[in-house]
Amino acid sequence: MIIRKIFGDSSTYLTDLKSISFKPGVSFAGMDGSIYDESWSKGQSKMLNLFKTMEEELALDANKTIKKDRTKLSNKIFIVHGHDEEMKQAAARTVEKIGLVSIILHEQRNEGRTIIEKFEDYSDVNFAIVLLSPDDIAYPKDKLPEDKKFRARQNVIFELGFFVGKLGREHVFILYREEHNFEFPSDYSGICYTPYDSKGQWRFDLVGELKSCSYDVDANKLIGK
Repeated sequence: MIIRKIFGDSSTYLTDLKSISFKPGVSFAGMDGSIYDESWSKGQSKMLNLFKTMEEELALDANKTIKKDRTKLSNKIFIVHGHDEEMKQAAARTVEKIGLVSIILHEQRNEGRTIIEKFEDYSDVNFAIVLLSPDDIAYPKDKLPEDKKFRARQNVIFELGFFVGKLGREHVFILYREEHNFEFPSDYSGICYTPYDSKGQWRFDLVGELKSCSYDVDANKLIGK
């Protein structure tokens, strides 16, 4: 029986199924046919309700399985970066120091894939670190060069939006290098930006964010060697 295979021999669903009847408990000659019809309808209704309950339980189990599968990927942290090599290396070292795996796209093998295909393959993570460094200078065309502002590379802003949309903003840690007239993305309201400070406080902020996302990480690993 399918129920036994799915839920096991001791499942209460088996007992519930056996208790469902499609005929009256007592019958006699000349009994009104509507009583049989009513018993059949009641039995059918009970069976449908039982199947619905089993279906809901299977759906819950499927969701749990999906969450477990995603947890298996949670040791990979995607690092979005611009041209600031120091920030990139510091972020990668910090991720690896607390026992996770840093994913930097250009360090991964191409294997004949386009950049977009490669990005899609390696972006299957639960958490991302986005590094905003002042790599570009820009100003509106109706302004003067004196109104210039520093900003992150446009591909970095694109990937920031991608991960915020895919993972949710709580799973994206945004680190920026402080610079006069640095322009933050205007379309990401409610997002917190963490300054890249020389003392390394940002590393402990990162650990805190990872913990809030259920990562098993220890800030003590950042101390010492």
